[in-house]
Amino acid sequence: MTSTSTDRIDPIAILREEAIAAALAHGADRCEELADNLVQRYAQRVGGINAYVRIRRARTATIKAEVARRHNGKNTREIARDLGVSQRYVQKIVAQLHVVAN
Repeated sequence: MTSTSTDRIDPIAILREEAIAAALAHGADRCEELADNLVQRYAQRVGGINAYVRIRRARTATIKAEVARRHNGKNTREIARDLGVSQRYVQKIVAQLHVVAN
């Protein structure tokens, strides 16, 4: 985790690090330049505002897709553990999937 001298999280540094990691993972050239451009564009768009990012909202689509793919009616506990969510949340997603399917 990135921190400043006051031991607070620096979201811009985290964004830059994650952009570099993603670019490297996808085999992009000039990863640091890409990350710097992304950070600059991000700062221009959201600079000066306070932002709160809900973790669940950022992961919801991924979690729902994984539950839909893996759920067999008997593995709710295992899926919840693997995805870092509650069993009740997995059950809620399964119920929503059944409503959509019907």
